[in-house]
Amino acid sequence: MTNAARHAAASVVHVQVTVTGDEMTVRVRDDGVGGANPTTTGGSGLPGMRDRAVALGGRMTVTSPTGGGTAIVARLPCG
Repeated sequence: MTNAARHAAASVVHVQVTVTGDEMTVRVRDDGVGGANPTTTGGSGLPGMRDRAVALGGRMTVTSPTGGGTAIVARLPCG
């Protein structure tokens, strides 16, 4: 949410959280400028989020075409 407000020039952010069995899925989607780079190094932003998801045994994907907004899906174990 902070990234969407700070960097994406988004006017709308959608957040959806679902739990199925022993997995929680968090989806965050905005209508911003897109072009987010989830592969840069460092401990903050999208790389830091991915590192934290992996540390919990989960995974995270980022889709962010230039001009097409950003969608993040994190799948995390729970239970």
